[in-house]
Amino acid sequence: MANVQRAAAEYEIRRYCPRDRAGFLSLYESVWGRPKGRAWFDWRFESNPYADRVEIIVAEHRGTVVGAEPLLAFPLATDEGSITARQPVDWIVHPDHRRRGLFTRMTEELLSTAAERTPLLFNFPSALLRPGLEKFDWTELGSVPTRYRLHNLTRFAPEDGGLVPRAIGVAARAGSPALRTCLGAVERATSRSTAVDVDRVDRVDVPAVRAVYRDTRPDAIHVPREEPFLAWRFSNPRWETTTYVAREGERPVATIVAATERVDDSVLTRILDVQPMGGDGERAAAFEAALCALVSDHTASDCLEAAATPFPEVLRRHGFLSDAGFPLAHVSTPTTHAVRPLTSDVDNALGCDVLDAEEWILAMGDRDVA
Repeated sequence: MANVQRAAAEYEIRRYCPRDRAGFLSLYESVWGRPKGRAWFDWRFESNPYADRVEIIVAEHRGTVVGAEPLLAFPLATDEGSITARQPVDWIVHPDHRRRGLFTRMTEELLSTAAERTPLLFNFPSALLRPGLEKFDWTELGSVPTRYRLHNLTRFAPEDGGLVPRAIGVAARAGSPALRTCLGAVERATSRSTAVDVDRVDRVDVPAVRAVYRDTRPDAIHVPREEPFLAWRFSNPRWETTTYVAREGERPVATIVAATERVDDSVLTRILDVQPMGGDGERAAAFEAALCALVSDHTASDCLEAAATPFPEVLRRHGFLSDAGFPLAHVSTPTTHAVRPLTSDVDNALGCDVLDAEEWILAMGDRDVA
């Protein structure tokens, strides 16, 4: 016990201060193997319009940041009310300092400080993080399927050794050209509404997204498409962002915000936002027209990624496969949605049960995607 206490005393658990930025970025790169940079940090944590400070709990060991648990502020709204929630993101501990109680100590400090600023936490924990969160009364609401349109199958080939993984990798490399040919045939065979025009706008088209959102605003728990949110969330300096605006005459009737970035050796395009976010059968043709334009523009991407909803049938028709079904279920891990109320009156504030998965509508851009 004395050794444990001495080891614990070597670590300081505290709130973030500006001098920690370089240490956090160094820790992030050492754990995830991907450098992000100062501009990314400033966008993600310092420019958030719903927080007045960088909200990170750090673990420091002899002057070095060895653990971090950040929070991002997100607005949430229903037809009954609104709150500013927090989403835990990028929780990391350096491999040399694990199994020393840092996760527990940082999380205890985070929950204590977060309760002063928000009534609710929601996030999408990894498989490694989920067991730890269960100790702190998080509730898992279920999986959140994702759909992928695969242009390069090697992204999903197993990377570990062995005869079977190597065989799968060879088959994936051989199958990618055939897959591209099949997907091209799908696009040629899929009709597109001639009554809809699609505009491409660099970055996020705030007026168009907000116009469709106002017309189709859902009643369920969602992140409202307010101007400050849109201006911040989609301005990641690592993304090349485009908005596809489907119009009937001059009126925007559907929008897609997509971001492309290089991840390791692959090019990934994510559909971060779709309006109407709750789906609207009368606007399905407009969404499909925008989707056709997006797919046509991103044939060089190795993979297109989208939330499973809205308009799942349109996505399926255009070759987007769900990670909850065959064959992707065998090579991917579905995202899990978890919630942790911090006050007893959060249900009253939103007018619904925050622990009911059916009460939530979340887009790809509302997840921990950066």
